[in-house]
Amino acid sequence: MTELDTTAQAIVSEIAATDPVTRHQHLDKLHEVISRYALTGNGIPVRLRQLQEDLTNEAIEARFDNLPV
Repeated sequence: MTELDTTAQAIVSEIAATDPVTRHQHLDKLHEVISRYALTGNGIPVRLRQLQEDLTNEAIEARFDNLPV
């Protein structure tokens, strides 16, 4: 397991332990790790891509939750 894998696992664990309503706030950390994977040329793990997609959708929903109807 590389340092990058260890960092990714730590961020995934941190996100999993966070309140589901606010976990999208960790999206920047996840983007950083995914960018580092992309730079290595080894490919981005599927679980990280899926988590990124989930958090992005949650962030979009959170932005619209506070809009008046």
